Amino acid sequence: MIKGEVFVVDDEAGIRLLLSEIIRQEDFNVSNFEQSDVAFKQALASPPKLIFLDYLIEPTRGDRFVKKLSEHSVGIPVVLMSGMAKQELEDNLGDLRVMDILEKPFSVEEVKKILQQLSVDV
Repeated sequence: MIKGEVFVVDDEAGIRLLLSEIIRQEDFNVSNFEQSDVAFKQALASPPKLIFLDYLIEPTRGDRFVKKLSEHSVGIPVVLMSGMAKQELEDNLGDLRVMDILEKPFSVEEVKKILQQLSVDV
């Protein structure tokens, strides 16, 4: 049984491919986006259960993307992904809240744990 839709927003094809495989194994549908503005429009039109979002994605960086979602009162959980240190990302986010932050490179187990938590919360 499909548990819902998950968006993967990253400009790296390898990251999109890896996450897509893991997400499908956990019984979610997945939609991939190379640009954050396209993903944002789709999230407003058809909100997913979760968004995996590269922090340095163009044209709308991760923190601005999360802020725009909150301004539209869209309560979609977001997992930020970056090669930056987790503490640095948390500092950049300020009062903005995300479900989790994944430091690249991340493990399959880390992604599965997030998806399993989402399954419990849904």
